[in-house]
Amino acid sequence: MQDKNFISSFGLFSTIIVTVIGIGIFSYPQQVISIIGTDSWIITILGGILVYILLYIIWFIIKMNGYNKFYFILKNSFGKILGSIFAIIFIIYNIISISFGMRVFTEVIKMYLLEKTPTEFIFIVTILTSIYLITSGLKNVVKFNEVSFWIMFVPIIIVLTLTLNQVDFSNILPVFIADNPHRYLESLKTSIYSFSGIEIIYVMAPFIKKNFSPAKTSAKSMIFITLFYTVAVIIVLSIFSSGETKMLLWPTMTMITSISVNSIFIQKWEGIVMALWIMFYFTTFSNVYYFSCDILKDVFNLKSIKIPCIALGVLIYEAALYPKNIASVYDIGNRYFLALFVFNIIILPIIIFLFTKFRKKSLKRIVPLILICVLFTGCWDRTEIENKEMISIIGVDSGEDIDKSGEQYLKKIHLTFGMPDLSELGPDKGKQSEDKYIDSEGYSFQDAVSKARLKSSRSIKFSHTGLLVFSEDIINHPDVFKQVLDYLHREPSLNRNMYIVLAKGSAEECIKSKTDLEKNAETYIGGLIQNDYKNSQVIPVTLNDFLIQMNENGNSLLPAIVINKTSKTLEIQGSAAIKNFKVKGFLNPEETANLELLRGKLEGSNKTIYLDKYPVDIDINNTSRKIAVSEKDGKLIFNVKLNIESQLKDYYLDKKVFSINKLNYIQKKFNSSIKKECEYALDVSKDLEIDPVGFDNYLKKYHYNIWKKVKDSWDKNYKNSIIDVEVDTQIRRIGIVK
Repeated sequence: MQDKNFISSFGLFSTIIVTVIGIGIFSYPQQVISIIGTDSWIITILGGILVYILLYIIWFIIKMNGYNKFYFILKNSFGKILGSIFAIIFIIYNIISISFGMRVFTEVIKMYLLEKTPTEFIFIVTILTSIYLITSGLKNVVKFNEVSFWIMFVPIIIVLTLTLNQVDFSNILPVFIADNPHRYLESLKTSIYSFSGIEIIYVMAPFIKKNFSPAKTSAKSMIFITLFYTVAVIIVLSIFSSGETKMLLWPTMTMITSISVNSIFIQKWEGIVMALWIMFYFTTFSNVYYFSCDILKDVFNLKSIKIPCIALGVLIYEAALYPKNIASVYDIGNRYFLALFVFNIIILPIIIFLFTKFRKKSLKRIVPLILICVLFTGCWDRTEIENKEMISIIGVDSGEDIDKSGEQYLKKIHLTFGMPDLSELGPDKGKQSEDKYIDSEGYSFQDAVSKARLKSSRSIKFSHTGLLVFSEDIINHPDVFKQVLDYLHREPSLNRNMYIVLAKGSAEECIKSKTDLEKNAETYIGGLIQNDYKNSQVIPVTLNDFLIQMNENGNSLLPAIVINKTSKTLEIQGSAAIKNFKVKGFLNPEETANLELLRGKLEGSNKTIYLDKYPVDIDINNTSRKIAVSEKDGKLIFNVKLNIESQLKDYYLDKKVFSINKLNYIQKKFNSSIKKECEYALDVSKDLEIDPVGFDNYLKKYHYNIWKKVKDSWDKNYKNSIIDVEVDTQIRRIGIVK
């Protein structure tokens, strides 16, 4: 028998939050953004407000019924028979919801972590662990929620903070641009559905302490949930943009695995993601499972909750196995879940409210639970480190049959996998080894990967891949290249922070080339790219960046590498312009650096101008950019203002610059030189019909009415546009001499 009034304010607060914010936080941004795009964060806030109103109605019902249990509220309102029917419908909705949630939970676990572990085993472990917690009583369930709250939200908030170095908050613009009002209503339904789980207050109400206001505490939990959802949506939009987010099933998860923070001790985030995934799902599952068992116990007037636990556990297991695949889970959910949710969480409380209105006129049990979670591990997936091949670099070339089609056994793609030779590593052998290679051909990327696995005695892993090299020829076959991009999009084990480059010639030759400075190509090329602070002629592009750009319009700039035939070394020579999934042309290193400056992303560079026949070297330390647009005679006129902070590095021994007039003179000459270089780089980009600076995104976000007029013929409008560059340089330092 439970002691009355044992649920504290924090117990209520934490239980509502961990029940509502389940694994939906990993998929909700995609669901709402797919419907309403950049307005999704506004819809999320509006959904939270509407759910708060619903929460107020539920608390009024509970209060008017003397804080009774849910089944007895139904019984008092509709009678025993009808009340029992409504209770059973409520249970069915809960069971199907958490069953399909468990199926999604398990499929993701298998995809990222426990690939060989049987699905049925994960189901059984999840259900048995929940039964152990549930049968210990509501008091321990609430105590578990209180502990889980900190375990879940302290790490996730820290992780979300680490993504801030990748965000572009302008991606949440523009707003209120949907052409069909029905989309706002549809997205609002999705937003309200994301708050599923607030009904858990029914099971807690009879046991709440009397020293606080449960309605106010519930309101605080709703504010927390709404803010958390809103922040998640904004960060996802800011990192991936609307177009890429629509492609991802679990964008929050992909976002976390894409974290890249220099000098942090965690480099691979898959383990962190899976730990959060498990905690976020299990709290929702166990709480809703307990609620359903408690209702069933009251319906049949049972003394113990154990029998309902076992009976519903069997139903959960069978229901979770019913969908044939992940697509079936989402299809069934989209068809039926929302309707049941609307009835159970919206219509039913309102009916009870009307009926009521007119008629009136222990923590130690948690330790073994955690031990069970630890002991039931997936032994099927244990692989010793010495039995793994950690792929560090991948080269993608066209196969000999790339121009053929229609046959499964054609060699359309040639892959080269480079990996460190672990036998050369050790305490007395140094920290770096030469690479060894596996070459493989296939009709698709996956086919080539499968054949590569047949050539290795070890398990091939991509989680530590640092560099992906495309040959120019593979990109010039758009149909095959799109198949490659689809694989890169879908494969969860790939490191989305790996760098992408284009090889002028064979990717295989570049990967296998040797340099005197490094023992392998991945370390050498990666070092050149990461040294962007001093090497402005390289635009770093990660797999995550590249997939977002390809998904939006099929356009991108990639660093171009080539083997110097004289020195036999690898060099980065500017960038390759990709237009509509084909190589449109190349930009030299100076043009690349100037375009990076125009993008406002240049963090460090060196520029040289000539004064009185002598070179003056100026280091660029920081840059910022502002764009303005107007229209005249049917043409777009862009004004780009560049603000540059710099320092003078060298001039000439007898020349003194320690005067305001001299510095102003140098700054004026420097401004003129940079203006000419940037405008020339823009002319080159117009000739190539590419927009690397992002004028199209600027119009879309800040001048949507103009964008609507020009978007259908953007290439033509961009080519005919007038772009004026204004440069304002401030030389802050001149060194230690005059």
